[in-house]
Amino acid sequence: MLSILRSLPVPFRRFSSQRKKAASRTTTPQPQLASQGSSDAPAPTAEERQVIIGDAAGIPIIDFSRFLDGSAKEEVAKAILDTFKRWGFVYLKNFGFPTEDVDEMFKWSKKFFSQPKEVKMLAPHPGVPHINRGYIPPGVEKFTQSNDSDEVAQIRHKEPDVIENFSCGHDDSVLGKNIWLPEGVLPGFNEACQQFFWKCYSVEISVLKAIAIALGLPEDYLAKSHSGRDQSLRLMHYPSITLLFQDDVGGLEVENPDRPGEFISVPPVPGAVMINAGDFLQRWSNDQIRSALHRVRAPPGMKDGMTPDRYSIPYFCSTDFDLTVDCLPGTYSETNPKKYEPITAGEYIQQRLASLYAK
Repeated sequence: MLSILRSLPVPFRRFSSQRKKAASRTTTPQPQLASQGSSDAPAPTAEERQVIIGDAAGIPIIDFSRFLDGSAKEEVAKAILDTFKRWGFVYLKNFGFPTEDVDEMFKWSKKFFSQPKEVKMLAPHPGVPHINRGYIPPGVEKFTQSNDSDEVAQIRHKEPDVIENFSCGHDDSVLGKNIWLPEGVLPGFNEACQQFFWKCYSVEISVLKAIAIALGLPEDYLAKSHSGRDQSLRLMHYPSITLLFQDDVGGLEVENPDRPGEFISVPPVPGAVMINAGDFLQRWSNDQIRSALHRVRAPPGMKDGMTPDRYSIPYFCSTDFDLTVDCLPGTYSETNPKKYEPITAGEYIQQRLASLYAK
C-alpha cells in the first residue's frame, strides 16, 4: 500500500516543509544522495539524475511532471522504484495538482479540529476497528507498525497517543459509509474532503503506473485493481503537548537503511508530497520494495518545553479489498521463491485496523 503524506505544523506554512529549513535533530549523520548506492538499489544513472532534482536527508526528490507529460516516463519510474527499494519513501514534486489545493485542505482541517468536541462528535467514529470513518478523539488509537496486539497495548499504556483524527473516503467501501457532520454545521467541509480525496486518488493511480513500468509490468497492471473504493483520507491533529525532555524533539524519522535501529530526521520539502510505500507493497513485491520503519517525534518549534500543534493529511491507498494479492510476476524465481502466501487486501487491512484498537 502507498500512503501519501503531508504535514503542516502550526504556526508555519508548509507543503511538506517549513519555508525555512528545519534544523536536523538527530545524532545520526545525514547521508548525501551521491553516496546512496547499495546492492539492492544502485546509484542513480545519468538518465535518472535528470529527473532527481534534489534530496532531503539522502532521500531523492523526483520531478514527477516528467512522468505525467511523458518526457521521461521510464527514467522517473526507475528512480521511484530504486528509491522505494532503498528507503521505502520518496519525495515527488509537480505531482499533478496545485499545492494551493493542499493549502486549502489544511485550512479546512484546522477549522474542523478547532471546533468544540461536542461539535466534532456529531460525526463520531462507531468505535469498531473495521470501520475507518468519522471523528476519533485523542487517546483511542495507537499508531504503530506492529501487528502484535499485546505489544500495541503495552505501547499505548506507556505512551498513549494524543492525536485526534477524522477519516473519510468512498461511500461504497467495506470500511463503512462516510460519517459527516450534519448539514450546516461546518458548511463546505464535507465537499472539500470529497474533492481532495479524488485529487489524491489521481496521484495514486499515476504512481502505481510508474511502479508497474519500473517492474517491467504493463502500465495498468497495478492501477486496474485500485478503483478508489477502499481508500481513505485522514485529517490528523497532534494537540500542543508538554514534553518531559526539552531536547527530545523532531518530526518524521525513518530508519537508516545502512544502520538498523538508528533513525534519520526526514525534513518536509516545499512543494513536494512524500509517499510511503508501506507494508503491503513490500509484501506484493516479494520484498523488492522496502517498507521502512518510521516514527513521528515532536515537531520543531518548542518554546518553554511546549510543542506547537501539528497537522497532517495522509491519504491511504489500497487495492480493492476483495482482490486476492499474490507476489507480482517477475519478483520471484527458483532461486528467489515467494516469501508470502496469497491474501486478500481486505483481510490484511482488517488485521492492521484491529491492531490500532488493541487493549
